[in-house]
Amino acid sequence: METKADQYYPTYTYNPVYRDVLLIEFEEAQKIANGQTKVYGQVTNILLAIATFAFTFLLDQDDKSPNKVLTLVSSNAIIFSIILFSFGAILLRYFVDLQRQITINARKVVTLRTLLGLDYGHIHLTLPNWRVEGATNPFVIKYFNGWLNFKTMPFWVLTITVNAIWWLTTKGKNPITFPIWTYQLELSWLWGNVIISFTYLFVFRHNLNDKHETTYLNIVQILCSFLSIKLVDNFEYVIYRARLSYLELDRLNVNYEKLNKILVDIEDSDFNSNSGISFKSLLRAFLSRFSFLRKKYGYIQHGGSTITMQLARSLFIPSNQNKYLRKISELMLSLWLNGQFSKYEILKLYVASVRYERGVLGLSNSIKYFFGDLKQKVLTSEEAFFLVERLSNITSTVNWERITHLTTRTKVVLDTDKLRQLYEGQIKCGRLKNNYC
Repeated sequence: METKADQYYPTYTYNPVYRDVLLIEFEEAQKIANGQTKVYGQVTNILLAIATFAFTFLLDQDDKSPNKVLTLVSSNAIIFSIILFSFGAILLRYFVDLQRQITINARKVVTLRTLLGLDYGHIHLTLPNWRVEGATNPFVIKYFNGWLNFKTMPFWVLTITVNAIWWLTTKGKNPITFPIWTYQLELSWLWGNVIISFTYLFVFRHNLNDKHETTYLNIVQILCSFLSIKLVDNFEYVIYRARLSYLELDRLNVNYEKLNKILVDIEDSDFNSNSGISFKSLLRAFLSRFSFLRKKYGYIQHGGSTITMQLARSLFIPSNQNKYLRKISELMLSLWLNGQFSKYEILKLYVASVRYERGVLGLSNSIKYFFGDLKQKVLTSEEAFFLVERLSNITSTVNWERITHLTTRTKVVLDTDKLRQLYEGQIKCGRLKNNYC
């Protein structure tokens, strides 16, 4: 039976000889994580106390003499505000770094606990498996836990405090004028508050991104929520599992180079040059919806998704959602994927994780399902074509007309007799059904 360690770290071999070393590492990591969490809480409380005192002082000054609010700095309000703004940004950056250190140590605790076989997953009703106290999957411990989480308190305290001080130093004053070439830029207190808020938001959120998170991805996730499109909760864990899938293929010396070539020829001919989106393919997909155009130009009906778009859909967008809104989500996520990974790695992630048949996900499972042997498997041209053809045909049927058309779209030389024997063998075994259409 697969253990939790095998499930999350299949490439790591645990040696019981080093159990004592792991225990010491585990204890140290737990102490550091607990200590940093206490420091974070204490500094947050101090910051909150300072902010409260500053508010009280400013408001008291305002009540006694409206003309004497921040008298000391009123003549240099711009310099004072810039210094305060910069100090707040540096302090916020300190909190971000501390929070990242806490998360890293918490993940280390979960990792070592899992390797030691200390599994709290079965009692998650007592110890929640989404917190470090009971987690077995380190990826559930995130750098950013939402805007209403306790760890976001420094952001709110600093943003509100600096915004309030800016407002008190600029209210009732004429807009601040900055010369820009031949124009005069007037900066009112409102624009100052906007700049402060967005700068602090960027400093805090951007620096709490995980390995593959970007500001663009954060925006896409927000847009998808507005579109009512549900995405997977944990992108990092999904990417990690997909990578493990192709590492397993490499470990077993599976040669699927011919599959890669046929896949690009058939599914996305300009894969190596596009940005993750092919407007030509999208247009061709739209035209393929019309039967008279399919007959005239030899189109086959398809969705127009590039390999990158198909990967985005397979990994991050659950099925059974509005197909048009899903397509918009695919477009946005494919741009992000194209920026995060090389074309070679996108191809490896794709073949190792997409569906080849109902209930058959990933190349390793598909080879086992259709051909049996996996270790040191070298896919022939016909086997590679067969698997690529299965990618976009999940009906478990064989359409000979469609197969004949697809063979003309690849530059890889295929033996038609061997290819037909391969399909007939799968039909005979009952894995596929013949369709004489």
